[in-house]
Amino acid sequence: MTEREEIGAIINTWNTGLDGGNIEQMANTCHANVMTVNERQPVTVGVQAIRDKYIPRIEAAEIKSGFDIEELQFYGDTAVVSGRFYGTMKMRETGDVRSPEGRLVLVYKRHENGAWKMILDMDNNGPE
Repeated sequence: MTEREEIGAIINTWNTGLDGGNIEQMANTCHANVMTVNERQPVTVGVQAIRDKYIPRIEAAEIKSGFDIEELQFYGDTAVVSGRFYGTMKMRETGDVRSPEGRLVLVYKRHENGAWKMILDMDNNGPE
């Protein structure tokens, strides 16, 4: 598997965890000190912050997510990914459907065991 395929696979692992409601699958793709920088939210650090952010979303909605890699650069054992995220969230209580989308930068570092782990998740919402 090429490094590009490895990064695509780890993003897919995150997305299938999100879509399937498996927070630990998502958490396992992250470095212990992962930083999230999301639009209109405070910066958070750590895997527990990932759990705190996504568990309420998973409980509130049926989620289907996707991601397109637009650019991928490798700097030794660090990978920087830019792209677009999109999906649907069908709210469990109301049945309303939301369609989040936006731009995203992810940074991965190769862990000592060889696995890629996310160290940064930065996004903004809305159209281009």
